[in-house]
Amino acid sequence: MTERSDFAAYVDARWPDLVGGLEDEGVAGDRARLAVAEALLGARRSWERRVREEQVDVTLWAEVRERAGLAARPGEPVPHAVRPRDPRDGPEEWLERAGRTRAARRRRGAQRALVGLAVLAVLAAGWSWWAGRPDPPAVREEANPLPVHWYAEDELHLQDVVVELPGLEAFVADFTDDTAVVARLRSGEVVRVDAEGELQPVDEAPPALDTVPIPPPVRGIGPYDALVESVPLAGGGWAHLVDSARRAGAEDDLRQSETGRRAVVVCPTEWTCEEPVTVVADGTVRLR
Repeated sequence: MTERSDFAAYVDARWPDLVGGLEDEGVAGDRARLAVAEALLGARRSWERRVREEQVDVTLWAEVRERAGLAARPGEPVPHAVRPRDPRDGPEEWLERAGRTRAARRRRGAQRALVGLAVLAVLAAGWSWWAGRPDPPAVREEANPLPVHWYAEDELHLQDVVVELPGLEAFVADFTDDTAVVARLRSGEVVRVDAEGELQPVDEAPPALDTVPIPPPVRGIGPYDALVESVPLAGGGWAHLVDSARRAGAEDDLRQSETGRRAVVVCPTEWTCEEPVTVVADGTVRLR
């Protein structure tokens, strides 16, 4: 070593004994040299303090042995005169190699730390999203008395459940699964409500959600019944919401009568309609 210091003098003097002591314990030559070099580099920055406060021959030998995979043997000093000094087998090359190894280890540690931070950030964002999600809507089991899905009093009535869903702007039957609906909420979010009442986000609203259907003439209602709303059925035909107290036509269609009888009439074809089914609910009733 070219530097003039107590550390450099120690390394020059004790290198053969440190390496030779490990080799005598059965450690392979290259492994022994790298273990000694790594231990010396680890001690270099604090060398002056260690010389003042420790028996470096004892503590360093314990560290060298541990790096080589041997038991530390506390209190045992570096063996003396186990190898003659060989100018062709100096510490310089191995100290450089140990330095590169330590640098690579630090880079890997930094990369792992960055990956860990990224993972923590993703987990934190996921937890924040999860914690910030609105509570799922209340769902209760209740058989639907009507032959179609309907909405009234902030509740969506599906085939077997009723979902509490305030702020529902519009909904249509999911014709891929007639037990579910696709709905737009007042927030602008489009969701699918399945047969169990669970909500899943929908990336793209179906065209039917924004299309007002044009039904055929309704032949299954009486002369004093007013047509409120119509929806197509998955299996063909139409369902019509009618009110027997309506008289004034389109301007009155969105007003609910307090005395009238509301009912749903299912017409499988333009010429055939089933018996009306009375709607028992307060406030506005909607089929879409």
